[in-house]
Amino acid sequence: MRDASKLSVLPLENWRDLRTQLVWAYDGKVADPLKKAAYTGIPIPAWLVRRGSVTLHFRDRKERITSGRWYFPPAEDGFQEFSENAEILSVRFRAEWPTGESLFDRTRAVQVAVESAPTLTRMGERLARLVARRFPGIRTTLPQNLGAPEDYFEIERLLHGWLLAYTVAMRGAGLLPRTIGKLDDRVRQALHELETRNLNQVVRETELARSVGLSRSQLNRLFVRNLGQTPAEYWENKRLQAARLAILESRQSIKSIAYDLGFSSLPHFSAWVKRKLGLPPREMRESDPL
Repeated sequence: MRDASKLSVLPLENWRDLRTQLVWAYDGKVADPLKKAAYTGIPIPAWLVRRGSVTLHFRDRKERITSGRWYFPPAEDGFQEFSENAEILSVRFRAEWPTGESLFDRTRAVQVAVESAPTLTRMGERLARLVARRFPGIRTTLPQNLGAPEDYFEIERLLHGWLLAYTVAMRGAGLLPRTIGKLDDRVRQALHELETRNLNQVVRETELARSVGLSRSQLNRLFVRNLGQTPAEYWENKRLQAARLAILESRQSIKSIAYDLGFSSLPHFSAWVKRKLGLPPREMRESDPL
């Protein structure tokens, strides 16, 4: 990890390795199924409580947020409880390095007064309007295939405006952005190939290594040296994160989630989730996380 005081002079190439993505944006009343539901801290949620309140219950504490503040919860699991009249502006996004580290520390919650972050609110509203207009009926996460290039470029344009406002807000809260060192070009090339693949695809390390001019063992060594994990582990974690989010925060059927992630057998998917997360998907969805 680099010294935060030197971030302003890092090469542009380093910042291009940051993974950013709009996962969801919404402005309005909290839907009844989400008023009392499991909360997952990854991807990053940002809530502006416009009306009412929300209480997040964690294993060792609870945090209550009332209207008039942006709230950035910590990256841990819990249970969310919105008041009956709750209305929020919600933006869910990714801003993380290939190592999995977030751009800003997320070990604690951050609150920002709405009057001190007008651009954050304005960009969040624009993202929410775009999602409502372009993706009606979508309730939790944007589809991987955005269709027309106009959709992609408009989302990216607004997302970058949001991320700029987010960075300013986090700095104002006393947090400094984090970064990683320069990635090996072959690792970067392999990561690009992985990021462009659908999560239902099988990743074969030998083929991936060959595409960047390396043997499997060479690519694995470079991945571990740069990212602390092999390509197979990187891909597995990416799929697992998607599965977990869909199980806990969507109304999508377990069977549909399994097929979206490339599993031809529901029992196989359930066994994989239980092995990795400790509970089969149906129990995860039905259980109280606390």
